[in-house]
Amino acid sequence: MAYDSGVELQAEVKPAAEFDMEFVPELPNGRAIFPAERNGKFGYLVATGAMTEQCLTELVRHIRSIVRSGSWQQNWREEPSAQQCPAASEHANESVFDMEWRNDLPGGAAVRPDESQGRFVWLVRKGAMTEQCFEEMRAYLIHVVGSGRWSQNWGTRPQTCH
Repeated sequence: MAYDSGVELQAEVKPAAEFDMEFVPELPNGRAIFPAERNGKFGYLVATGAMTEQCLTELVRHIRSIVRSGSWQQNWREEPSAQQCPAASEHANESVFDMEWRNDLPGGAAVRPDESQGRFVWLVRKGAMTEQCFEEMRAYLIHVVGSGRWSQNWGTRPQTCH
């Protein structure tokens, strides 16, 4: 029997988490964006008008690529104390996240990731999203990265405790 490695291997590989993003007519309390996250699923509901269609499309493409590549991983287990697992505690908050406005981005992009080991910044072209959307998204992502719920993985995964 012939072995089609591309098709069979793709079926075996599962992403660590799934990501999606969609526009909704409005969100409660006048919010611009609402993160909906649970183990294995991550996404945003975005109030219509809070960002451009181009920005949403580019964010979906970039974030799906990042999540599927394993560059970032979702950590839903309780964080161990330093006494239980010193190695895990050392790595818990190594990644730094931020978002920055840009007047223009290469190729007319609305948003671009700028990543290096230990640092990730979303560069956002002015006009691609509202100030409110920018601040809500930034606050949420700073929280999940700072708390260790999402961590950057550059091939040197921290030791985990069992």
